[in-house]
Amino acid sequence: MAAAEIEAGFFPSEVHGWALAPEVETYAADDLYKYIDGASELYISHGFRKLLTRRYERTGWPVITADLFDMGDSGGAFGIFAHSQENPDQEIGQDSEYLDGLLRFWQGQCYVSLLCSPETPESRTAVLELGRRIARLLPREGERPKVLALLPERGLIAPSVRYFRHHAWQNAYVFIASENILEIGPGCEALLARYDQGGQRPIVLLVLHPSLAAAEQACAALKRRFGVPAGGGAAIKLADNKYFIAGLEKTIVAAVWHGGGAAPARELLSVLLAKIIAFNK
Repeated sequence: MAAAEIEAGFFPSEVHGWALAPEVETYAADDLYKYIDGASELYISHGFRKLLTRRYERTGWPVITADLFDMGDSGGAFGIFAHSQENPDQEIGQDSEYLDGLLRFWQGQCYVSLLCSPETPESRTAVLELGRRIARLLPREGERPKVLALLPERGLIAPSVRYFRHHAWQNAYVFIASENILEIGPGCEALLARYDQGGQRPIVLLVLHPSLAAAEQACAALKRRFGVPAGGGAAIKLADNKYFIAGLEKTIVAAVWHGGGAAPARELLSVLLAKIIAFNK
């Protein structure tokens, strides 16, 4: 879908007494900060192309603000949704969440945010219905990132998954570095996730590189960062008493942070690497 195509046809004229206001605001990457100052880089790093924002008004009731983001591709749309997901469902679009007057969902290459605050029972009904109507009008569903299949299902805390293509988000669950030591950039995809293992919540990281040389360099840098001796493959105990271990399979760097000990860390890494091998066959 071309960015210009989101400008028409996706906003119903009325929903449960709220009428679409005539004003239209659009933003591109170079001026998105004017609308969401402090958060624009999050969207841009996920491939943002264009934002179309509209308002729904009803006399005596709070305004509904509807934001439709063209994220360039379905990976970007999924990534921006997953960045803050907590308890998603699939009621609207491909994944959605509703909380305290805010509905978020993604479909195809679009991410949609509908906000009405303060929330009322009537506004909740209107926001959810508006979301359903917009989802029906959007182009067909997009493909979820194939790399999600690299995450073993057993014990995975699904809402914890974070998918990104910029190093700014590598520190979402554990501080790795301020610098881009993993060389996450064009042609790369990265995943972070938490697992539930006997009271522990280990963290896993996967970074897919476009070449073996890049992956080897990134893996070596990551091991140096956490004090793994050159050529070493053992789990290292960190200052916070968690154990760190990393490995490389094909062009994919895999790492584990585990509070349950060296053996569980090694085992989880082994499962990750086996999954990578099976995925590449």
